Amino acid sequence: KAKVPLKELHKYSSSLRSLTQGKAKFSMAFAEYAAVPGDIQAKLISEYEKEYAEAHEH
Repeated sequence: KAKVPLKELHKYSSSLRSLTQGKAKFSMAFAEYAAVPGDIQAKLISEYEKEYAEAHEH
């Protein structure tokens, strides 16, 4: 078992199936809310702002 931030699991299922020829599986369950380290928080905010700006261009 492992605790992994949800953001890090993006496309994990597809990668896992590809690496194991479709034989592996995994499950997720909520564990806890936790503070994000400052450097990662800044990166996430920057990514969000960029995606938001691109989605709302006129």
